[in-house]
Amino acid sequence: MKVVVLISGRGSNLEALLQDQSGYQITHVISNNPTAKGLEIAHHYGVTNSYLDWTDRQKAEQFLLDISGQEQADLVILAGFMKILSAELVDRLFPKIINIHPSLLPDYPGLNTHQRVLEDQRDWHGATVHLVDSQLDHGPRISQTTIPVTAADNATSLAEKLLRKEHKLLTRTVGLMAQQQILWQDQQLMYKQQPLTKPLMMSCD
Repeated sequence: MKVVVLISGRGSNLEALLQDQSGYQITHVISNNPTAKGLEIAHHYGVTNSYLDWTDRQKAEQFLLDISGQEQADLVILAGFMKILSAELVDRLFPKIINIHPSLLPDYPGLNTHQRVLEDQRDWHGATVHLVDSQLDHGPRISQTTIPVTAADNATSLAEKLLRKEHKLLTRTVGLMAQQQILWQDQQLMYKQQPLTKPLMMSCD
């Protein structure tokens, strides 16, 4: 399975994917940030990569479509990509585009999820891998992992604890997709040839 990854920053999820690559191959990395550390990581692993100036979104999205076509990408992964894609682009890529989001969707779409969980005094926090549709952090949920929230936690500590599990959640999910154990069929998510009616819960320990 060939994969194109979109990033904006440090590229920690990208690096986890590059270290894993069980049944899949990352063929290109795209960043909207020219100084993103993730571009250095892609170069280190010998993966072709591009910086896209997102001020002209239409031009940037066309380049993304061109790259995914040239690479014959089976999957596009948003791994810490901080730009919102147009509904037109998402419709063209669906269901071959996924995102990892640091909350237990449908709770807390958008930014500052760790702080919002603390402010609401939630007992549990987590991350979600989902198909991307035209609404923000909204598409069909594929998998989730959880962490407990303690009295000692702050937004930074929650983010650090969750990140380690995010890496495993994403790599394991993409691995299952590469094995076609998770797939989109007959307008629904399927897991091991059965409808996936709720997200797969993964411990990611």
